[in-house]
Amino acid sequence: MDRWIAVKITDGLFPSERTVHFSTVEGEIAVFVSSSQLDETSRVLRVELLNQDDEFALVQVPSQDGTTVAKVKRAEVLPAPK
Repeated sequence: MDRWIAVKITDGLFPSERTVHFSTVEGEIAVFVSSSQLDETSRVLRVELLNQDDEFALVQVPSQDGTTVAKVKRAEVLPAPK
């Protein structure tokens, strides 16, 4: 199920990618993602929601290095931007 998480966005190595930074339960991480996975105006990244409980969510991030799975606070997982 597609959801979104808020990210800090910086340039990637190539014109079609960006580096995104976001918080997980283990601390902040940075991954390279395709710019097509971002809504740069809203500063959110499309992720796949794998599982969730009352406090946490497990999301799959479509990174350029393969798939990254991260555990984030459930409140950080957002519906599609408007």
